[in-house]
Amino acid sequence: MSTATLPEEPGVEPGVTEPPRRRRRGLGWLLAALAALTALGALAAFMLWGPPPASDGDAAPRPEATAHVRLTTLERRETLDGTLGHPAAGSFFARSDGVLTRLPDVGTELSAGDRAWEIDGRPTILLRGDVPAHRTLEPGVRGEDVRRFEQALSELGYGGFTVDDEYTALTAEAVRTWQRDTRGLEVTGTVDPARIWYTSGPVRVVSHEVAVGSNVAPGTALLDTAATERVVRIDLEVDDRDLVAEGDEVDVEMPGGGTVTGEVASVGTVAETGDDGQEGTPGGEDKATVEVLVRLPDDAEGFLDQAPVTVEVRGQSREDVLAVPVGALIALAGGGYGVSVVDAGGTVTDVPVETGWFSDGLVEVTGEGIDEGTEVVVPG
Repeated sequence: MSTATLPEEPGVEPGVTEPPRRRRRGLGWLLAALAALTALGALAAFMLWGPPPASDGDAAPRPEATAHVRLTTLERRETLDGTLGHPAAGSFFARSDGVLTRLPDVGTELSAGDRAWEIDGRPTILLRGDVPAHRTLEPGVRGEDVRRFEQALSELGYGGFTVDDEYTALTAEAVRTWQRDTRGLEVTGTVDPARIWYTSGPVRVVSHEVAVGSNVAPGTALLDTAATERVVRIDLEVDDRDLVAEGDEVDVEMPGGGTVTGEVASVGTVAETGDDGQEGTPGGEDKATVEVLVRLPDDAEGFLDQAPVTVEVRGQSREDVLAVPVGALIALAGGGYGVSVVDAGGTVTDVPVETGWFSDGLVEVTGEGIDEGTEVVVPG
């Protein structure tokens, strides 16, 4: 009996069984699904943790804004609050009794030779000097008050005598001429202390203490005066006393917006305490201050009496200090300040620093690894 042999399918080796075609299609679907899941996982990781870190061979991107530590000189500058005005000159007092018949108007400027006031129609004349008159001057009198009066009289343009400590007949003759030239003075050749008043310079009347027509007696306050020069008054805290010294130049920003150069005329030596502090509030305690007067040039424009101004003072300087822009300072998490140092490879490291003076947008810094030329980040 013969056996029938089935014909072989083309491309199939004898004895090898081919997997069913349905099984081959299922494997392809599985591989595609795994590839899709892998891609989704990579996308999720990128979104959560960002791109993978650069390899050791890649340099970190350098910060865009940096500066280098400078070795420089810092000059201490401070802006202070001041008030325009005139320095106080003092009060005028009656030297005799009677009816006050004349006072100069408030705002009037008086200089040597002018009438300071009149009592019973008799004037008291302003003279230049720094010690009050206290006795009658007449021929034969000697003393420093004679020299003072003769000097003041000569400054008014009267002469014919020697300025010394002796009141002579020649002095008396010059006095008579002066008295004839001054309406209201009796021509006697002697000097009544009630008829003269000494000041160290021109003054400006700032207020009246009594009204014209009042009965007054020796010692009655008549008016208050201030010097005619224009100044800025600064109440400087005692802790900042070393900022200024007599003769220093300062910049004053005037009310009109212009800036003028002033000169420190005086720095007080007696500390005063204000009364505007409030108890129970931080910083409310009164702070001791000294008065600083800044003399302004005569041609300074924009002067407004009692107007507030700002004054920039230039204090001491420090040479050869390391400084960075103030904007380079960062607050450290543990307290204090630091700077972000950039190394040659672009790596940024926060380094603690001690700060010193601040001036012109720079700050003095010291710290480990902080040297001239060190590159630091300046945040935008």
